[in-house]
Amino acid sequence: MARTRSQSGKKSPSAAAAPAAPATASVNLTARNTAVPSAHTGGGVSVGVGAKLKHASKKRSLFQYKRVYFYAVVSLMVPFIASDWVPRASFLGSLKAKLGGSSGLSGTSVAILVAAVALLAVVFGTAGGSLYLRFAYNCFIKPFLKKKTNGLDSSEHQNRLEAFYEGQADIYDETRKRLLRGRSTMLKLCAAQLAQFYPVRFANDFKTGKAGESVTDPSVLPSPPISPSLLATNNKRYAWIDVGGGTGANIEMMNAFFPIRNFDKVYLVDITPSLCKVAEERFRRLGWTNVTVVCMDASKFTIPKEDGDDLEIALMTMSYSLSMIEQFYPIIDGLVNVLSPTGIFGVADFYVSSKRSADPTRQLSWLSRWFWSIWFDADNIYLHHSRRDYLEHKFKTVKTLNGKNRSMFPGFAIPYYVWIGAQHGANLPALGENIDDTDSIADDEEGANAASTTTVSKVLPHVSSDHVHGQGLRWRQPFDPSLIPRFSTYIYAFAWEDPRTDLEFLDLTPDDRMLVITSGGCNALEYATKVGPARIHCVDLNPCQNNMLELKLAGISSLQYADFWRLFGEGYLPNFSNVVDTHFSPYLSPYAYHFWKETAGFKNLFKTGCSGLAIRVFQFVSKARGLTGAIERLCHAENLEEQWNIWEKEVRPHFLSKWLVMLLNNDRFLWGALGVPPAQMQMLLEEGSAYEYVVSTLDPIIRNSLLRDDNYFYYACLMLKYTPANAPSYLTEEGFATLQQNPSRLDAIRIHTRTIVEVLRSEVADGELTRVILMDHLDWFSTEDADEEITAVHRKLAVGGRAYWRSAGKYPWYNAMFEEKGFRVSPCQIRDEKTPYIDRVNMYASFWVGEKL
Repeated sequence: MARTRSQSGKKSPSAAAAPAAPATASVNLTARNTAVPSAHTGGGVSVGVGAKLKHASKKRSLFQYKRVYFYAVVSLMVPFIASDWVPRASFLGSLKAKLGGSSGLSGTSVAILVAAVALLAVVFGTAGGSLYLRFAYNCFIKPFLKKKTNGLDSSEHQNRLEAFYEGQADIYDETRKRLLRGRSTMLKLCAAQLAQFYPVRFANDFKTGKAGESVTDPSVLPSPPISPSLLATNNKRYAWIDVGGGTGANIEMMNAFFPIRNFDKVYLVDITPSLCKVAEERFRRLGWTNVTVVCMDASKFTIPKEDGDDLEIALMTMSYSLSMIEQFYPIIDGLVNVLSPTGIFGVADFYVSSKRSADPTRQLSWLSRWFWSIWFDADNIYLHHSRRDYLEHKFKTVKTLNGKNRSMFPGFAIPYYVWIGAQHGANLPALGENIDDTDSIADDEEGANAASTTTVSKVLPHVSSDHVHGQGLRWRQPFDPSLIPRFSTYIYAFAWEDPRTDLEFLDLTPDDRMLVITSGGCNALEYATKVGPARIHCVDLNPCQNNMLELKLAGISSLQYADFWRLFGEGYLPNFSNVVDTHFSPYLSPYAYHFWKETAGFKNLFKTGCSGLAIRVFQFVSKARGLTGAIERLCHAENLEEQWNIWEKEVRPHFLSKWLVMLLNNDRFLWGALGVPPAQMQMLLEEGSAYEYVVSTLDPIIRNSLLRDDNYFYYACLMLKYTPANAPSYLTEEGFATLQQNPSRLDAIRIHTRTIVEVLRSEVADGELTRVILMDHLDWFSTEDADEEITAVHRKLAVGGRAYWRSAGKYPWYNAMFEEKGFRVSPCQIRDEKTPYIDRVNMYASFWVGEKL
């Protein structure tokens, strides 16, 4: 298999930021085992993540207590030395006088200076301290003591790197843990994507994250989702090339996510002999005979002939090495010729953005771009955006994460990125006849509209939905990323329209084609669970709302029911950030993945988003007024009479009070916490006061709907969770199974991050739709905007098709516009004195339908 490999990740002496280097010396090749491939000598050897080299200390380093030392020393010495307690005739007294007299330092300054010296003596006198002393010497002092070579050829580059690393190779892994962020994330993403197309012949030696198991310990992370191979049988032979693999720490780390014995061969290619020696010792200790350390320039590396021509390169990685390559264009060009069409390329590295980036999630300020470029350039680490741009030009982006490392220096955030890519043109139809066409989301009727999305697609370097690694675009349609900075979060984590009432009036069939507003995504999933329409267009201009629906769809596709329930039913899944990598990531679009990684620190999903603000306010008032017990009893009342008594006597007086009216009269709170814009509030006030509206909403609910088992909307707000008997249909075990076992119901969903008018004009054929659900958003519109949308809806609806809308007003002003456009308008429900309770939310004054004539 004489295929040319790329040039090495050339590394140069770098200070604290110097990552592991690629490598030139003798090539160490191990003959391939012709028996069943195994990463372990003797088979079945289990190794945890992060095992230290034999020379490393096994005990907890005293250096980890440095803050305790600092505060103890300073707190004791500063007041003592700064005061008059120190006798002038003593050593400390004479030192204090000498320093103060010669330099003009005050007693307190002298005290701090002495304390700092004492601190250094204590800290660096420990084993951990001496380790970081070696690190500091090799990074900050030694490079300036020797003459540097400036040549570009491999031998001079190797000499530079070896001179830099030889004194610290054995402590490299320990001293780079905090600096080189994103490596484990990159490996987990690669593992999750690999498992979609390559046979996972060996399960993890660790726990596999089954329902109910804790996944908080990194050593027991769940396995990536294991899907049937779409392209080959279990006898496929595949390999991994780690370019610039250094000490081999990444390969050992990968074993927890995608066991190394699944690879027939693993090649670590690095140009630095001292780091390669550490890697060889590591793999010898682990007994991994299928891992070969190749100490040479990666541009000269080829697959050994004895390893076979049928060996497929399924994975390539570069961990903090791309930024150290002098001439990177030919390197990337060479890698394009190596990676399999179904393979994955993972990169983690430092970066700076261009001045104007098409991706707003990676944009940095001019100060950050200038400072970090100059800082790293001094150590021959090149952060110019052209490296990453060219990488994304030659490969398609599958996932990307732009982060900032704040753990190194207080007040400083080092930008880094994680990128996962794949080959151009690796589309499903071209790769074999065994492809399940249910994964394709391209319809012939949408081909005519392809031109309308071309301008959006050009902005995005991502894989398409028909790419082998395009599962993440299974539902999400391309959109303009400039929308992202306009929305920091979603408004609703769950929908506030009662789907039970919707289904009563919709008369849905499996042949219907719908357009709905995304909101929290619950109602779209309800329709898919109960009926399974042929198409459901979910539209929302807020990218974060669509991210929420994507998360729910990805959860159905990748989780077991118990874990899905823990996240969406109880609001919390332990170690959610890692599960996003290992389970959700293959099914999330790049921007949705980035969003959930950035917001993964929540403790309860029901308290997130703008509506979470209202819930947090309610929780605060409940605790402040001692209502926690009453709320608990209200939500678990046995009957409506008991529920009303608790509400009327214990809860209602506190929440239907002056402070609530004040909040409801505040436009910012209404929009930021409840999603009610001023225009809609004005319609509400035309029906009566804010107080009257709240009373008309809540009192009928308490009288007619038992919160315990028949109203999951308000139960979730009060208790911050659902119950198995009181939850949306898609969250029940039966509903979850229906969606997971019938993927065509999920494939019917399209997620559009655009306005309704834009989607109707460019994504929907005339007369295609049979049902359109506009919720209440026409309340927000001006006359011109409402006219434009109603006209577009009329054009896209089939004759006899219906549009539905809710309103804060009993008789909304735009009803007449529907009639003028050719609709027969009639009420489904109107909340009034005769019918005070119309559904389990009861928040809207009316619910209307317009049938196209």
